[in-house]
Amino acid sequence: MLSKDQGEIRTATTDSQGSFVFPNLRIGPYSLRVDAKGFAPAEVQELLVSVGQAATQDIRLTIANSAQQLEVVEQATALQTSANTQSFVVGYERMEHAPSPGRNYLNFVLTAPGVTPSSGSTTGRSPAGTWNLLNDSGFTFSGIRGRNNSVSIDGVDNRDETTGSTRVSVPLEMIQELRVVGTTVSADFGGAAGGMVNIVTRSGTNQWHGHGEFEMGHEILNARNPEFGIPGRPKLRRWQPGGSASGPLRQNRTFLAAAAEWFYEDCDEWSETDPSLIAGLAGSRYQQLREEMASGLFTAGERNQQYSAKVQHAVNSANSFTARIAYSKGSVNRGVQGIENFSDVTARASSRQRDWSAVFGMLSVLSPSKINNLNVQVATRGVDVVPNIRGPQYEIPGVLTFGQGFRSNQNRDESHFQIMDGLSLATGGHLISLGVDIHRVGLDSRIANRFGGIFIFPTLIALGRGEPDVYLQAFGRAGTQFTTTPVGLWINDRWQVKRGLTVDIGLRYDRQWMPARIPASNLNFAPRLGVAWNPRGGSKWVLRFGAGLFFDRYPLAFLNESIQKDGFSAFENYAVGADARRVFQASATSPLQSPLPFLTPLAYSASHYFPSVYAARITGGFERLLDSNTTLAVEYSFARALHLPRIRNTAGVLPPDYGLEQTARSTYHGATASINRRFSNEFAFLVSYSIGRAMDDGSDYEEQPLNPLDISLDWGRSRQDQAHRITGTLFVELPLEGLGKFGEHVHFVPTFTFGTGRPLNTLLPTDAFRTGAYPISARPPGTGRNTAVGPAVSSLDFRLFKEIRFEARRAKWQLGVETFNLLNHSNAVRLNQFAATPGAARGVIEFSAARQIQLFTHVEF
Repeated sequence: MLSKDQGEIRTATTDSQGSFVFPNLRIGPYSLRVDAKGFAPAEVQELLVSVGQAATQDIRLTIANSAQQLEVVEQATALQTSANTQSFVVGYERMEHAPSPGRNYLNFVLTAPGVTPSSGSTTGRSPAGTWNLLNDSGFTFSGIRGRNNSVSIDGVDNRDETTGSTRVSVPLEMIQELRVVGTTVSADFGGAAGGMVNIVTRSGTNQWHGHGEFEMGHEILNARNPEFGIPGRPKLRRWQPGGSASGPLRQNRTFLAAAAEWFYEDCDEWSETDPSLIAGLAGSRYQQLREEMASGLFTAGERNQQYSAKVQHAVNSANSFTARIAYSKGSVNRGVQGIENFSDVTARASSRQRDWSAVFGMLSVLSPSKINNLNVQVATRGVDVVPNIRGPQYEIPGVLTFGQGFRSNQNRDESHFQIMDGLSLATGGHLISLGVDIHRVGLDSRIANRFGGIFIFPTLIALGRGEPDVYLQAFGRAGTQFTTTPVGLWINDRWQVKRGLTVDIGLRYDRQWMPARIPASNLNFAPRLGVAWNPRGGSKWVLRFGAGLFFDRYPLAFLNESIQKDGFSAFENYAVGADARRVFQASATSPLQSPLPFLTPLAYSASHYFPSVYAARITGGFERLLDSNTTLAVEYSFARALHLPRIRNTAGVLPPDYGLEQTARSTYHGATASINRRFSNEFAFLVSYSIGRAMDDGSDYEEQPLNPLDISLDWGRSRQDQAHRITGTLFVELPLEGLGKFGEHVHFVPTFTFGTGRPLNTLLPTDAFRTGAYPISARPPGTGRNTAVGPAVSSLDFRLFKEIRFEARRAKWQLGVETFNLLNHSNAVRLNQFAATPGAARGVIEFSAARQIQLFTHVEF
């Protein structure tokens, strides 16, 4: 087995049945030569190994004679005959040429079959900047929360343990492949109840390559934004330069790949405050607020940087070493959202995010049938959020929020140390893998949620009278420090029962060592089973089945509530009605700096029964080879997630007693159908359709139940539910040769998405049933949870470019244009939940961007 990029050679010996295995191959192109005494040698010139793929290649040898020469076998077909679940791979060629706002490679996850955007959060304009404090990973699999997905880079974890979003970002030019899998039954993978996104970065080869990219956008090219309600175009100016280089430091021995990318954006955001409200805020309490509040446009922006470098070195014929370092830094000025309501500029914030990660790996070929793969990661993540103004938050649900956003005062640092070692043994028809994954995470934070105080007014009239209905505020020490250590152990057997029949049998054990006063769950055994059957061992069909349990970790922001507000270091006050008005009058001149004696201090505590989140998943389907590059796949999925985290008033009445529990649950039934043509001869496409139903009784840990003593009342459609979703991507070189040189190498790359409306929970504008829930959970009498439905969303993006090739120098120059939301469809991404006035619910809080056009140039050599 010869790596065509790096010259590495691996050998293996067939067993008695003529089977051979090459475990732990790096991704990339290979050639394969088979020699046997008395037979003519055979060679596969093009064998492409993708991330997470178990590639299968059948080779037939013929009896040798003096006239026979080397037989060349064509490239393997696109059918993955030994894969027991459906997955989707995006290679660099597709990512490089496809439209992607901010060149955010996580946007490509949303083009995969069975993936739905996570409800209530946005992925942001770039992968390195934080525009929304509610962000999770940005996508959901099988209706499971977006905080429960696995995102890894080069085999090591890249999940933000505090919120479930992603950590360090690498330049798009550094990505070689990205694989999206809804269910991976191999026991090698764990630590997530949802799906998996596995990213592999580019490696150097025996030839030097380089890229340079520059993208530019200006508001003069864009459409008017319907959210702003003004005739002109708000300011939106972007510049995004980047470059990369890769090649040999020493031929066949040492390789380097490095990339850097920058993102600059200056823009206008929208403050939704009515000018008459600002004028009506009288008194010294609102003096600073009146000066800072705004109606209409205000200036915002983003700056970020991404750097990554990777070195691979072949120590000898049996051992190779890899080192990768990545650093990303992003800042957002004044535009960060953290409120699920119409908001003034004062309720927003600025953010700064910085990540670095160093990953070291050693691949050791102990024998042709025994491979050991060791990876070590050291990483840190820092997030700072600074409110646009200090003081209490004033909220009229369904109308406006102004003052300091209750989430917008925080800084936190995560530290990560991970060591993962896996051993692969090939014997007979078995490929056995076993290993261990230890990941120590430390959190040093000051997450001052609700420490500025919150006053909730059910109406504008109540605001004018100074009569809040709800008051809550945290007091004490906001800082916390704690560590947690998830550990995973696994053994898995991939058994080639016979030609065309592959069975995966595995067992994984996960345990997480918890901070003080939070119980740990010990009995987290996860059996796995997967079957792939290719009838007759060479047909155009593969039948698939997968099942297993998948345990997850706890979001540290959830655990932090109990560790921070333990009743001693910090606590909360909660008041309603007359008591809330007393507090409001007592703080008439300045925010409260200490609690009032007539209010009871409230604490958060973890339940004595605190099991780990897990999902039981079953998948089944088939894949059909349509031609050597194109497949049709259909897959059914069932998922039941149990012990999802939630916060609940365990007392059921006021004063509340807040408990952290693992009692929420969800179920999902759905199916996907997709046609996928891999990239070949400048032509590729993917079209997928998904249908499903996701149900739950809590779509995030902050969503408290309507009746804390009867959770069953909250069972309904999940916020993650999207009944129908269609996605389509195409890469094609247009047949314009009749235009001469001008018509050569013109490429068209459109992307289309459509999704039906998402469920919406209609709420009252205050804590009407006095359950102590915030965010508010009270619904109008007789109204079920998530019974309203938002509008459908659709978008058509494309990239059109002309490529000029300099064949003698192996160089290409591209000039082009890309557009997002070409049809200028007004897509609502956040809707008003509050029935503050008749017809107010379902009003649009935020639209996705109107049509945007960017120009770009790209150089490759």
